Amino acid sequence: MTRDPQKQAQLPVSSLGVGRYANVFNIGHNAFEFVFEFAQQLSEQQEPVVHTRIITHPIYAKALHRALGDSLDRYEGLLGEIDETEERSP
Repeated sequence: MTRDPQKQAQLPVSSLGVGRYANVFNIGHNAFEFVFEFAQQLSEQQEPVVHTRIITHPIYAKALHRALGDSLDRYEGLLGEIDETEERSP
């Protein structure tokens, strides 16, 4: 079965699981896979706690990169440029 990495997943809400806030990200890779780690750090004194790790093929990492870039472009087109020097609470 061939899957289009550009096609947005259509999942029922009940299967999405619990949403988690992330403000720390780690990305690693080797020749065969990318590893994305999402973590939360509540204060500068606390160590970040990784709560989600996604391992995927480079093709899907590239699709994620493209989808995130497209989404950021649309966001900034509607709401203005994101100021990376100012962190705000969600």
